[in-house]
Amino acid sequence: MSLEDTWQYQHSLKMRPACDRVISHVFGVPADKIERFGQDHPLSILDRNFAIDMRIQLSNGAFLTGQEKALTFGCYKFRTFTMEFYQNRHNREPGEFFHIASQFYLHGYADQSGEHFVEWKIINILPFMAWLKNNPLEWFARRLRDDKESRAAFFYIPYDEIPKEFYFGGWRKS
Repeated sequence: MSLEDTWQYQHSLKMRPACDRVISHVFGVPADKIERFGQDHPLSILDRNFAIDMRIQLSNGAFLTGQEKALTFGCYKFRTFTMEFYQNRHNREPGEFFHIASQFYLHGYADQSGEHFVEWKIINILPFMAWLKNNPLEWFARRLRDDKESRAAFFYIPYDEIPKEFYFGGWRKS
């Protein structure tokens, strides 16, 4: 089975218009200025090596790089920001946490339709990672969730524990 056949990939495609609306709103760009790096894209190496899924071109011509994740409604009860910590938890192969060079991270939860957000946040990655820098690996180990469908393990932190100044924006359905 290829990546494109997985339910996770299909879910991300279904949520892409919602992601585009959020990015367009927060950064003031039209959706056609959002460029994602699929497997065959010349810049796909940025995703593989630096956890950069996309770049957006601002009205002044400058680019911002980003990562995005839209989780399913079933996970919304956690209301946590998650990031792949180990790509393989069994041999502790580093995941995106150790490589991320994205400038922002769009993270959120789909509503029950799977086509809109029930909550989203855009995190400014540089100050967020600098804020985490003094935590030892043991601290992270207490905040890891195994992915039952892969070998990965994800670092999690509740949205409400992340200092508000690290958010470019956020929204929650009332």
